[in-house]
Amino acid sequence: MSNLQSLHASLLAEWKKPSHGDVQKVSQILGTIKKELQNVETLNNLSAEASSGIHKDFFEISALYNVVISDMDGFEKAIADVHSFYQCVAEDSSSKYLMYGLHLMYLLAKNKLSDFHMLLEQIDQSVQQKDPYIYLPVKLEQSLMEGAYNKVILNEKTLPTPYYQVFVRVLMNTVRSDIAVCIEKSFKGLQVKDAARMLLFESDEELRQFAQARGWTLDKDMLQFENDQEKKDSQKASLDTKRIALQNIYYAKQLEMIV
Repeated sequence: MSNLQSLHASLLAEWKKPSHGDVQKVSQILGTIKKELQNVETLNNLSAEASSGIHKDFFEISALYNVVISDMDGFEKAIADVHSFYQCVAEDSSSKYLMYGLHLMYLLAKNKLSDFHMLLEQIDQSVQQKDPYIYLPVKLEQSLMEGAYNKVILNEKTLPTPYYQVFVRVLMNTVRSDIAVCIEKSFKGLQVKDAARMLLFESDEELRQFAQARGWTLDKDMLQFENDQEKKDSQKASLDTKRIALQNIYYAKQLEMIV
């Protein structure tokens, strides 16, 4: 067994452990394998089948590793490598649609909708409708675009894989920001407890940190949103603003059930 094959076996063994073992060790093994894969002599000593298997596991686990550590930039690079590898091999990986589903969730969380649809075009309609890894991001995107958030009632049991949780959390942050914008345009101020409920924070302290980041003013148990510019915006705002806020709040509640 070559050094690369030994490293490959160690990577698989560590990754199969509960919670994927020691993530720092996984990172070190991935880094060492990456260097070995750049060694032409090492690759020439492997059969085509062995080389393909090592590359597949390296690329896929690299993508999953970045999900586990919540490194979105790292995931973006790793999933691009996964797609490049898939284009170079004839046989589909058993993890193909998990990888595609994760990429769809990433694009949705990052609001890269044109890229989302370009990737979706590469997937058969039958797969979109039946494969759980693909079905969930497809339905979630449809509901977001339609504003019909009640069509998708999400809870932890509907997630096809725990790997999706990190992307749902990113979506939650986006939704909270959208709700906050609607709140700022719809209200001059809110009680802390009401703002916490609308923004789905479990504690006042979480809300206070969020409020501070947005520049809200805390006066006893009231949050004040308006400055001079916000007052002008508020006067121009239509009644639809409150409707949008309520839609966002409902949507956020459904997403909160996941995390």
